[in-house]
Amino acid sequence: MTQISANISPETRDRLERYVRARGMKKGFVIEQALLHHLQAISEIPEDIVIPPRLVVTAASGERLLERLKSQEVPNRAMCELFGEDPEPAHSDP
Repeated sequence: MTQISANISPETRDRLERYVRARGMKKGFVIEQALLHHLQAISEIPEDIVIPPRLVVTAASGERLLERLKSQEVPNRAMCELFGEDPEPAHSDP
């Protein structure tokens, strides 16, 4: 066995504490299983579809997001298809 040291956020530590307490498990076991699971997944999943657990939104990109939300633009064809919606709404004749 090798011991490692890592800094984690207080929120992550609290979630880990609650998880192991609720299940009667050891933190080391849970951490090793999670790390093995993560390493296995990233070795099998194409890198371009791995979504990081945290996304960083800069002030500039946040402003662009707000502008797009305020614009109320109509979803494009790809977005409609993603959500299973008809990209060509039925036209109503008067």
